Amino acid sequence: MDSVGLHDANLVSISQSEARASATRLEIDEFAKEHAAKFSRERRKNQELGEQILALSTQKTSLETTFTGQSSEVESFKKIVDEKAEEVLNLKVELAGVDKKIDAMKEKVVQTKSNIPLILSKMQDIEMQCQNEKERSQRIANDLSDYAEITEILKGHFDRTIDALYTDKYERPWIEKGEMLKLNNFSLNLEKGLLGLPIGEEIGLEPGAFLAIDSLGETICKIKIMESSQNKSIGLIMPLFGKPEKLLGIKSFDIKHL
Repeated sequence: MDSVGLHDANLVSISQSEARASATRLEIDEFAKEHAAKFSRERRKNQELGEQILALSTQKTSLETTFTGQSSEVESFKKIVDEKAEEVLNLKVELAGVDKKIDAMKEKVVQTKSNIPLILSKMQDIEMQCQNEKERSQRIANDLSDYAEITEILKGHFDRTIDALYTDKYERPWIEKGEMLKLNNFSLNLEKGLLGLPIGEEIGLEPGAFLAIDSLGETICKIKIMESSQNKSIGLIMPLFGKPEKLLGIKSFDIKHL
């Protein structure tokens, strides 16, 4: 091939190479544009994913904080539930004790109800006794009103007897059986049943002697001389006779040697 033909062939080859290079550049530019767009999309996606990850991380932290708080509340609730369960158990025990007390009270009520007829019967007996005592007191009051004049006569006789006894006392110191003396000074221990007298051996009182204690014509009580010395003696108040408590309301009384 001559030089002109070779040159033309080279020109054609160069033109073809340039055409291929131009096509390649076009392809590269298209690829670059497409890659840039794809990269931009991927970057936006990554940015959105980053924002989502940040939001999820924030939400996760918030949820963890909430979970921690709720766990603490759950533990508190568990503790309260345990305490309440213990309280319920204690209340059940207390209620069991109360039930026993109620049963005992019910049994007592039943017993009381069963005793009511007996109690009513006793009350009726007591009321009847009270009525009988009232009637007896009324009869005694009526009898006393009938004997007012006799009492006045006896009082005069009593005064004359006392005067005679005083006269006899100054004439001789000894007190004989049946004789009476009036005393103004004495000591009393009603709880122990003892009566102290300002007289003793000087008028012949000896241990074992019995005396009657009279006031206004009524025998209040009787005593037995337990100890005796000069100008004093101690007498034991005989039980179940008279009303010794009347000694508390008088300042003087008469003694009679029995």
